[in-house]
Amino acid sequence: MRRSRIGMIGTKLLIFSIIIVLIPIVMMSYVSTDTISDLMTSNQESELDINLGILNERMDSVLVEFDTMTAYTADLPVVVNAVKNNDKDTLQDFANGLEDQSWIDLAVFTDADGNVICASYGDDNAEISSYVKKLLEKNTIYAYDILPNEEASKYSEYELDGNDALTIFTVAPIYDGNSLIGTVTYVDIMNKDDYWVDRVKEVTGDEASIYLNNVRISTTCIKDGVDFVGELADEDIYETVSKKQDVRSTVTINGVPYLAKYSPIYNIDGEVIGMTCVGTPKSPFTALLNSVIQKIFFIAFSSLIIAVFVAVILNKKIVDSIKKLKNSAESFGRGNYDERASIDTGDELEELAESFNKMADEIGKSDKKLKSDAHTLKTSFDELKEVDNLKSEILSIVSHELRTPLTAILGYVELLKDETAGKLSEKQKEFISVISENSDRLKRITDNMSDLVTVDNKILDIKRDRINLKKEVNDILRSFDYFAESKNIVLLEDVDNLDIKGDKSKIHQVLSNLIENAIKFSKKQTKVTVMGFEDKGNIHLEITDQGPGIPKEHLGKIFDKFYQIDSSSKREVGGSGLGLAVCKKIVESHGGSIWVESKIGKGTTVHVMFPLIK
Repeated sequence: MRRSRIGMIGTKLLIFSIIIVLIPIVMMSYVSTDTISDLMTSNQESELDINLGILNERMDSVLVEFDTMTAYTADLPVVVNAVKNNDKDTLQDFANGLEDQSWIDLAVFTDADGNVICASYGDDNAEISSYVKKLLEKNTIYAYDILPNEEASKYSEYELDGNDALTIFTVAPIYDGNSLIGTVTYVDIMNKDDYWVDRVKEVTGDEASIYLNNVRISTTCIKDGVDFVGELADEDIYETVSKKQDVRSTVTINGVPYLAKYSPIYNIDGEVIGMTCVGTPKSPFTALLNSVIQKIFFIAFSSLIIAVFVAVILNKKIVDSIKKLKNSAESFGRGNYDERASIDTGDELEELAESFNKMADEIGKSDKKLKSDAHTLKTSFDELKEVDNLKSEILSIVSHELRTPLTAILGYVELLKDETAGKLSEKQKEFISVISENSDRLKRITDNMSDLVTVDNKILDIKRDRINLKKEVNDILRSFDYFAESKNIVLLEDVDNLDIKGDKSKIHQVLSNLIENAIKFSKKQTKVTVMGFEDKGNIHLEITDQGPGIPKEHLGKIFDKFYQIDSSSKREVGGSGLGLAVCKKIVESHGGSIWVESKIGKGTTVHVMFPLIK
């Protein structure tokens, strides 16, 4: 009877061992296969995003290059004088030289209304004039647009095969003093120009194409020495892209399946006039996935066979030892950390028991250490809380003590500005303006310190009034005109006429801080742009500068209190490290959000979202 019972336990142990091993093997095989499949898909999509980024970067770099070239040309004295005097011969020679010395297809000079004075090709440029006027009306320096075949064929170095042309227009105003007297415009036709797409082929070896509407006009795809220019994209794909959405799809090129991504190209009116496309072969990813899946199933099957074999050999020896170990484990689990297992079998079970005993020793020590560490942690927490309270108190005292003399300084500065104490010379007015500007800045710092204390103490007083953000942004930009002009920085605004509900002084504080930072950190002779548009029930503000940019390792910390990217005493631009922390608190207290995007050497964009009034 006893032998039968032991046999039953051994059989059950064998069955249970197989089940216990089989379940995780099956689950691991499924999870691993699914995870690797997702990873492969993610890698394919990442590859597409990289390719699309390379293509967009090439296109953006050309726009920036054209912008720089047109701006440089517009500032040349010979060009200014020629436009001012309507000297067509000089402008014609200059336009022809520009076309010969660069890879633009057409250089055009116009008057202040956009009417063509002369161009590097021909005299009939009415169509070009209409595009220049549109750019001037939209106050835009560059844009993509469609040039009819009849007009484009005059300038393109390639045969357009009866197709219209996808064209870049870049315009720069020409000033005589402060008066706009004309423009210089560059026109470049993208049809059959592989410069845009070749960069993707060079870097990743993948394919890239550019479409005008749904007609391919530039591509790296070639078969038997002939490119695929002129082929039509799938109608469903273009219909989706025309709704301003990116599309991922599978296409076949030369009999090879590719995973492709399409992204829209917009004209100056925000209409979709074409699309970019990048593709990467699916075969490497598919082959790798199949290979990994085969290995996973081979390992799973091998593991199952080995587990069954081991279970059969050990089931006769481990029953009693398992019971002893089980009893010891249960006692240990109830908190009896002095419990130890005593098994003397001379095999792995004895080693398991020894391991259990070692684990018990370590857990006992860890338990004592955890209790000690918990006490130490509580003490440290209490000390940090006290230090934090002391910090808030010091900030409150400092900001309060600074406000009284600051108020007096600002009052007397205003009296001096009003010339109450006597008429001022121009130099004295300039000095007073500098004193006033820096006093205002010091007041903002003290206000930031005070706001930071109230926010930390959760007592921020928020009033809810109706605020028109377009008007608010314009008022702030006007207040920074002198500051911007001192650095030769152009301030641009394109904010939709939208309202929010909030504390006007707090919102003003946030926007002033962000715009001032953009001007402060921008390079000379650049521009600061404030854009605002509706975004899913919110107003989305973008404040963009052309400064040095912020390294990636700092982006996650710039909203921390007292954090400064350059904390040295020799940094060019000063600051308390409080402004952005207070901005974040104020924005979030209004139900909004704030974040930063930046590229080294190209500039920084601060994004702010506020809920619109429903």
